This record gives sequence, structure tokens and C-alpha cells, in this order.
Amino acid sequence: MKLKKLVQIVSVIFAIVALLWLLNRIGWDTIVRAIRSVGFGGAAVLGSLALAETILDGAALCVIVGKRLKLAFAVVVNGAGSMLNLILPWESGEILKTALLHTQFGSHDALSGTIIWNYIFKLSRPAVSSMTAVLAFVLCRQASGTTIAIVCAANALAFLPYLVLRVLVQYGAAEGLMKILRLIPGVRRHPGHWLDLAKNIDREVQQFWRTRRGAYVRAFVYQSLARMTGWFGIYAGFRLVGLPYGFAEATLVYATMNVAEYVIAILPARVGVSEGTAFFAFKFLGLDPTLGLVLYVVLRVRTILVNGMLTPFAFWGWKNGEAAAAKQDA
Repeated sequence: MKLKKLVQIVSVIFAIVALLWLLNRIGWDTIVRAIRSVGFGGAAVLGSLALAETILDGAALCVIVGKRLKLAFAVVVNGAGSMLNLILPWESGEILKTALLHTQFGSHDALSGTIIWNYIFKLSRPAVSSMTAVLAFVLCRQASGTTIAIVCAANALAFLPYLVLRVLVQYGAAEGLMKILRLIPGVRRHPGHWLDLAKNIDREVQQFWRTRRGAYVRAFVYQSLARMTGWFGIYAGFRLVGLPYGFAEATLVYATMNVAEYVIAILPARVGVSEGTAFFAFKFLGLDPTLGLVLYVVLRVRTILVNGMLTPFAFWGWKNGEAAAAKQDA
């Protein structure tokens, strides 16, 4: 077994064991009562917010790829990618999204569409998160001013991935990656058109803002609205589970957990990590960590149910006029 795979398996097992230990410490009766307290009406509210997030992200992808991409297909593709990201690390869901789009539009549109979507995502996510951090600084009295200031500073640093990616794209990141791949044994004989494809992607990403400024702004707005559903989901969860916190605390928790996700993203495991992180984030903010873990277990169950229902439709054999182009480009 490869070392990378072994590390990932061990990390997943460790994360699950740690989560089970925390849940057992809280008490399974408490978890069950929290889930039951949500009720069918509350589940519909939380489910609708999760579905709205996926639809808005799908709409952003449609704006980038163009009218050829059906919104329904974009939604289920995003659902499948999000589902995989819940399980595997290092944004594995983005690879799945590219593969699913490739079946419809070929390599160029699939790769460039996914890259541009993530390029804008690296800006829209910290923009919304930083806004909530500043709002929490104004509204929240539950946590200390120093703690909230740290959260605000961390959210400002969250723009770094976007700035780094922008520099990489400016200097031809995709082309450089393809050149490196050609040096790897077993990969060096890739057809020359892959390098040409990389050059085209770099050029398209660089020109997207200049030539399709309206599409860039619309994609940014859709993604920003999608991120806000997570913010409202936390507040709705507070109310439905019966936690003694309000809108200000929900705003602070959202800003904090968004920063924490950047650290989580580099870990070799995802299952159970977000829930465990919520426990320590709530403790850092001076909130009840037990209630934080309970809330994020409820939200994770919600997300799995919604994206789990969407994922099978991503492999349903969608028909598209670009199928011929996809075969030629494969």
C-alpha cells in the first residue's frame, strides 16, 4: 500500500474515533434529542438552505461555462463534488466535477470552467467571511474583543490563496503544471495537445475578467449568496436545536469556521474533522463547545442527505449537444 494512501486511511480512522469519543462524552441521548428537536419543518428549512447553496453554486458554473450547460446538470455535478469533498481531502470533489463536465463539453471547457469557478471562489468566500467577521466585531458581545479581532485578522489572511492563485495564473500555472507532469515517468508521453490545452486555459483565465466582466461579476454574486446560506444555516440551527445564541453569535461562528476550513483543507482526512473543529472553535470563542459539536453534527447530517440525494443524478447519462466535441477532445 502506498504511503499516501496509508496516511489518509489512518487519518480518517483517527478523525472518526476522535469524533465518536467527543459524541460519547456529550452523550448520545443529547445528540438524538437535538436531531429530534429540529422536526420535519426545521429539517425542511435546513435542507432548503443546503439545496439553495448547491443551486447557486451551479448557477455560477453555468454563467462561466455558458448556456450550453444546463442548470440541472450543474446542480447535480456540484452536489456530487460537495459530497466527495465531505469524505476525501484536498478538494477531490473538484476533480470529480471536472470529470463529469468532461463527458459533456470536452477537456477544455471542463478544465477551464472548473478552474475559473475555483478562481472566483477563492475571492467570494473570504469576501463574505470577512464581511461577517467585521459584522461580528460590531454586534457580538459574547466573545472578547481580542478574540474577535483575531478572527478578523485571520479572515484578512484568507485572501492569500486568491492572491497566490492570481499570480500563478498570471505566469501560466496550467502550462507550467503540464510541463512538470511530462517529466514524471509514465506521464511524459502525454500528447502534445495537452500542453496546448494548458496554454489555452491560462489565456482564458487571464482574459476572463477582461472579456467577460459581466459573467465574472454574476458568478461572484451567485457564489457569495451561496456562502451566505451557510451563515443563515448556522443561525437557523441555533434556533431549531434550541441553543441560547442569536444572530451575532451565528455571524461570529460562521466567520471563525470559514477560517478553520482553510486548515482543515490541508489535512489528509475530512470525515469528522469539521465537527471536531467546531468543538474547539466554540471553546475558543467562549461559547459552549458541546453545543457547537451538536450543531455541526446536525448540519453535517443535513448536508449528507441533500447532496447524497443529488449525487446519483450526476451519473445519469445526461445528453448534450457538445457530446461529439467531448469525444474528439478526450
